[in-house]
Amino acid sequence: MLRPSTPADLPQIKTLLDAAFAPSTFESSLVDCVFHSGEEYYGWIAEANSRLTGFVLYTHAFRDAETIGYHLAPVAVHPDFQRKGIGSALIKSTLNAVPIFSSPVFVLGDPAFYERFGFQAVLSPVCPYDPSNGHFRALRWMEPRDHFSIGYTESFQTAK
Repeated sequence: MLRPSTPADLPQIKTLLDAAFAPSTFESSLVDCVFHSGEEYYGWIAEANSRLTGFVLYTHAFRDAETIGYHLAPVAVHPDFQRKGIGSALIKSTLNAVPIFSSPVFVLGDPAFYERFGFQAVLSPVCPYDPSNGHFRALRWMEPRDHFSIGYTESFQTAK
């Protein structure tokens, strides 16, 4: 089952992220910051038998102060449920969900994995977390002629 996340899901989401990204806790810190920041975000969870099995989060992407789309980050599946298509189902479903379906989406991750969903390499914008853009991809993006650094919400800077 896939449904929008709520603030009440935060403890389970953080537990899932810590398990999926161990030993890193940046992802759970990021989601905690986003949920408490007042920033607009869209999150969905996958559940099986009342257990949270996966999570995906979208936050705004910026060019200077202008919103130009969304960042897909993080996406995670609990280790007990990996390699069962849950992550792919989360991504496919949410890329077609309101309001994501009508906007560009940016992701920093394994190029081979995200290219399966139509994400493509870009020269611009430049990702500040991957200046070579080797792992930075975009979907539904018309590349501008000029180069700029893509912006992330404040939570990406405050997460530890």
